[in-house]
Amino acid sequence: MKKIKFFFLSIAICSALSMQAQPDALVQQIKNMGKENNPAKSQALMKKIIKDNHLLAGKDAETIDIMKGNVAMDYLEGGNYREFEKVIYSMSNKFNETSFMSMAAITLIQEKKDLTKAEALAKKTLDLYNSYKNDPKARPAYMAAGDWERFMSFAYYPYCDTYAMALQAVGKNKEALNYQEKAFDGPPEEGLPSSVERYATLLTLNNCDEKAYSLLLQMAKTGKSTDGMNSLLRALYVKMNKDATGYDAFFDGLQENVVSELKKELKTKMTNTDAPDFSLRDLEDKPVSLADLKGKMVVLDFWATWCLPCKASFPAMKKLMIQYPDVIFLFIATQEKQDGATERIKRFITQNKYPFHVLLDKPLKDNPQMFEALSAYKPNGIPAKIIIDTNGKQRFLSTGFSSDTELINEMKAMIQLIRDQY
Repeated sequence: MKKIKFFFLSIAICSALSMQAQPDALVQQIKNMGKENNPAKSQALMKKIIKDNHLLAGKDAETIDIMKGNVAMDYLEGGNYREFEKVIYSMSNKFNETSFMSMAAITLIQEKKDLTKAEALAKKTLDLYNSYKNDPKARPAYMAAGDWERFMSFAYYPYCDTYAMALQAVGKNKEALNYQEKAFDGPPEEGLPSSVERYATLLTLNNCDEKAYSLLLQMAKTGKSTDGMNSLLRALYVKMNKDATGYDAFFDGLQENVVSELKKELKTKMTNTDAPDFSLRDLEDKPVSLADLKGKMVVLDFWATWCLPCKASFPAMKKLMIQYPDVIFLFIATQEKQDGATERIKRFITQNKYPFHVLLDKPLKDNPQMFEALSAYKPNGIPAKIIIDTNGKQRFLSTGFSSDTELINEMKAMIQLIRDQY
């Protein structure tokens, strides 16, 4: 749960502190506090941070709420729900109360720790939200009316999504379908992949196979389907056709059309600059440099063990490695806390049985917070995939991760475009 908690808190911290500009040192203190799992120690750290930084209840309410959220999540992990809710209800901003309550429900579901409590928390989130969404007194004085209205209009959808997730987890599939449909603020196919996959699953569980098939087919046609959606589409295809014969050719044809359209879009984004050279060591302490790989197409994947989207993209990257055995794939672990980094990375790769060639990015000597290869390529964030052609030219840079199918189709389109040049 600690990793999930820290991931959610990192997002909350960035969002909240953008409203109340705070010094970088304070931001780092709060992030460090997020790594603590003992509620008593978290509370002590919160009090120290408030005192050392002279934080005030009114002016710095958003910052204090985030720290309270950290303490509350620690109580949740220990199963002390009474103290969790006590801390939650002490927050200044009602929106923060519901945000952390929803976060708690998601955490319990993902950890499969207490699904009944997760359902109760998800329902409380919606009930509390409905109690204050139209109450002008609920808006904090420091928050602009426009910002508050934006939060209120947006929050309903993810709160419904969480409740649908919780209801499905406890087997209440009919009610879950109702709330999942409410979780979309537009056509379902434009929703988050995880939400669309859940919606399609709930449709089948409620005997709406044709509607589920139509949705999944649309997702596959646009290249936005997940592995889970693809598996469900296959199952429905077999059920409707009484035979699996022809499915693979049918699905491959859909993806070829997606790749063809992507190539048209990506062609205008191709670059032709010299790829910065680097010399890094792999997990066996052997040196690897880009210069040694000239004549080969190279894919660099910048990632970190703490980066959930990075790790979520790895099954798709493994498939791409199998499909393109002549392409060199290098997985550059970057922005890792150096103490125990090599063993931590080795353990993750070994436990997941990934056949990756992993390189270790090096902190810069004059600025240990920056890393050599990452600084050279300058992506906006990680995960980041960079494709270098056989002449050592950087042709594409892609950041982020949505779904396996989207990543595979995008990478296929990029590799094909590069090969079309020669």
